[in-house]
Amino acid sequence: MSFLSEVRLKDKFGPFVEFQAGLGFVPNLVLAQSLLPRLIEAQAMLESAVRLREGAIPRVQKERILLIVAAERQDTYCVALDSKILSSLGLLEVQIDSLLADYRNVDLSGSELACLQFCLKLSHHAPSVCSEDIDALRACGFGDESIFEAVVVTALAVYRCTLSLGLGPEPDFGARKLPSTRIVQQHGPASHGLLSGSHEAGQRNGPYVRAPYLSPKTFSPFAIVQKSHGFIPNFFRAQSLRPDLLEAELEAVGRILLPEEALTRVQKESILLAVSAANLNSYCVAMHCNLLRGLGKPSEEGDQIAVDYHEANLSVADEALLDFAVKLGTRGPEFSGRDVVKLQALGFTEEQILECVVVTALNNFANTLQMGLGIEPDFAPPPAFEENKVHLADAVATPIGREGGVYRGDVIQDLDAGLVAQAQDGKLEAFEELVRRHTQLIYRTLMAMLGKPPDAQDALQDTLLNAFKHIGGFQGRSKFSTWLVSIARNTALQRLRARKDVESLDEPERGEEGDFRPRQVRSWADNPEQLHSKSEIQQLVEAGILGLPAKYRVVVVLRDIEQLSTDEVARELGLGVPAVKTRLLRGRLMLREWLSPHFTASTKGAVK
Repeated sequence: MSFLSEVRLKDKFGPFVEFQAGLGFVPNLVLAQSLLPRLIEAQAMLESAVRLREGAIPRVQKERILLIVAAERQDTYCVALDSKILSSLGLLEVQIDSLLADYRNVDLSGSELACLQFCLKLSHHAPSVCSEDIDALRACGFGDESIFEAVVVTALAVYRCTLSLGLGPEPDFGARKLPSTRIVQQHGPASHGLLSGSHEAGQRNGPYVRAPYLSPKTFSPFAIVQKSHGFIPNFFRAQSLRPDLLEAELEAVGRILLPEEALTRVQKESILLAVSAANLNSYCVAMHCNLLRGLGKPSEEGDQIAVDYHEANLSVADEALLDFAVKLGTRGPEFSGRDVVKLQALGFTEEQILECVVVTALNNFANTLQMGLGIEPDFAPPPAFEENKVHLADAVATPIGREGGVYRGDVIQDLDAGLVAQAQDGKLEAFEELVRRHTQLIYRTLMAMLGKPPDAQDALQDTLLNAFKHIGGFQGRSKFSTWLVSIARNTALQRLRARKDVESLDEPERGEEGDFRPRQVRSWADNPEQLHSKSEIQQLVEAGILGLPAKYRVVVVLRDIEQLSTDEVARELGLGVPAVKTRLLRGRLMLREWLSPHFTASTKGAVK
C-alpha cells in the first residue's frame, strides 16, 4: 500500500486502457492516485504525449533517459519500473545492469551519450543549464526537435520521481541494484562540457529552440489560456514546436489546477510559488506571483511567499502545507510517510494531500521544462526574491542526500553561518550570540521606522521571537542579518498600519501628488563631513528622520537607508510607484529643510 488509501476504478477507465496499451500494465504509481481519478487522467496525458508517442527521439532512448534520471535520484520504485519497460522493449538484463552501473561503458552512440549527460545535468541542477549546453548538443547533431524532446522527457522523469517520493507506492517488480554513489558524483566532469564539476552558470539567454507562432484563432487551447490568463505566457509559446504535446500538457494542467474539490486554487498557486522559489526558478516565481494577484491576493503577500513564506500571512495549516510541498519538491532525502501523517493530524484529507503531491510534481515538471528550454520571462519576479536567491554564477551544486535528491546551490557566504547552523540544531546559546551581534542593527532599523523608543523595543522583541520561531526555515539565500532586517521591517510595517493616530501608509492622501514647497532650504557647504564628525552627522540625520511624519519616514528609510529599489518599496507598502516617488521627494525635502541650518555654506566653512 502507498502512503494514501486507494479505491478501485473500473478496468475500462480510459487512462487504464492507455497504460495497458503502452506499458502492458497499470503501474502502482498510477493506482496510488485513485482517490482523484482526474489526476490519473493528467498523468496519462503527459506519459502518452511525451513517452509513448514517436518523435525525434526513439522510444527506447526515452526509456533510457527515464531510467538514468531515476537512478541518479536513487528512486528505487521508478528504477525497477523503467527497467521492466526497457526489458519489454528488448534490452537484456545484463545491458540494463550495465546502464545502471555506468552508462558510459555501454555501447551507446556519441550523440546518445551526450543526450544522457545533458539530461542528467538538467535533472541534477537545472539552474546551471545554459546555452553552451545546447550548443554542445547541436555539435553532436541534435536539432531543435531532439533537444526539445530531451528536455520534456527529463521533465517527465522529474515529475514521476516526485510522485513516487510523495506517494510511496508498492513496487511493481523486484528492486534493482543502484550505483553505490550518485551518477553525477561518480562520473565527475564529463565530455562535451555538459556535466561541469563546478556548475558555473554560463550564458542563459533563451529561448534555446525555435517556437513557431500559434494563433489562438487556429490553436484552440491558446484561446482558453488567453481567456484565463489574459495573455499567452512564454512558457506555453516556447513549446509550440510540438502542438500535440502542448495540447496534452494544457489538458493535464487544467485537470490538476482548475478543480477545487480538494485544495483551493489559491492553495495550489501558493504551492507552485513556494516550490518554484525553493528551486530558484525566477520565471515561475514571477508567473505564480502574477496568478495569485489575479486570484485576489495582495501583491505583497505573493511576494512574501516567494521570499519566505513563513513570514507571509498564512494560517498554521497552510504554512504546514507549504512546508510539506517544499520538503517534497526540494529536500527529497528528508521526506517520508511521517510527513503525510503530520498533515493528516492538522486536518488535511487524503484527497488534499494527494493533490498537494501532484501539484508539487507538476511544479517540478514545469521548473525543469522552463530551465531546460531557456524560456524568457513574461515579466520581472519580485526584486526581493532576486536579491535573496543564490547567485548562480558563483554557486556550486551540492547534493543534499542520496534518495530522490533534488539539488540546490551553495548558500551565500555569511560569517553567521556556523552559529545559524547550531541554532537550527536547537542550541539556544548560539541563537543568543546571534541576538547579541545584531540587536543594535535591528533596533536602529525599528527606531527609524517607528520613531518611538517604546514601540521600537516592543517590535524588537517581536522580531527576535519571530526569528527564533522560523530560524529552521532560514535557507541561507541571503545573509542572516539581511533576513533579520526583513523580519524587523515587516514587524514595523504591521505596527504602523495598526496605529490609529497616524495617516494611512497604504493609500495616497487627497492631493498627495501636488507640489510640496519647503519653507527654508539653505545652500549646504561643499563638504559637511569636514564640519562635523561622522557620529555627529549620523545623529543629526537620525534625528531628522525621526521627525518626519510616519508615511514619509517609512519611504525614506526603506529607499535611502535600507537601499530597497523604488519598485520594492512600492511592493512593501502596497502603493503605486508614482506615490512612492512623491513621498520620497517630500520626505527628502522635509529632511533637507530640517538639516539645512546645520550645514549652511559660508566663506569660513563655519557651522551655523
